[in-house]
Amino acid sequence: MKRIGLYLLCSCLTTAAYAEVKMYNVAVATSVGSALLINAARASQAGFDAGWGDGKNRGRLLLVWDLPMSVDYGPLTIQSGFELGMGQTSYKDEDQISVNGTPLFNWYWPMGPVEGVFETGLGVAWLSSTELGPWQYSTHLQFSQIFGLGLKWQDWQLGWRYQHVSNGNVKKPNNGQDFYGFAVKYHY
Repeated sequence: MKRIGLYLLCSCLTTAAYAEVKMYNVAVATSVGSALLINAARASQAGFDAGWGDGKNRGRLLLVWDLPMSVDYGPLTIQSGFELGMGQTSYKDEDQISVNGTPLFNWYWPMGPVEGVFETGLGVAWLSSTELGPWQYSTHLQFSQIFGLGLKWQDWQLGWRYQHVSNGNVKKPNNGQDFYGFAVKYHY
């Protein structure tokens, strides 16, 4: 029952991030949401993030797999994971599909009934097009950096997130994308 609620929440909030609901977005969200419901990929976390920046809107579904590296420093626990983000960036009437693969480090600090979370990651992204509105990105393959702060309560994690995506000056122009927003994750 928890998974059905998560699926409905992810589907509704991901599509609600856009002013206009497009049927192919609903189809993608429903398909990926079904995969999350079944969790055939055996992910340890699932969720979504939404971000805004430079007039662009972005929504992504997230899957996270725990990696075997974990260390405790007193009450502080650092856990590693691999996040797969799949979604779409929109600017006016244009859309750009993106897929991100990011190794993450989550720093957990107990704070009574909740845990504070600091997350950081460096990975890669693939963009479906090298143009979006007035911006040119030169390459489909990009680098992706994540920085976030949040809280984890029982199986739910909610936080603020910043993400930068650019080609690292591999090829000019390198306009890059910056997103500020939030992320919600459910820990299986």
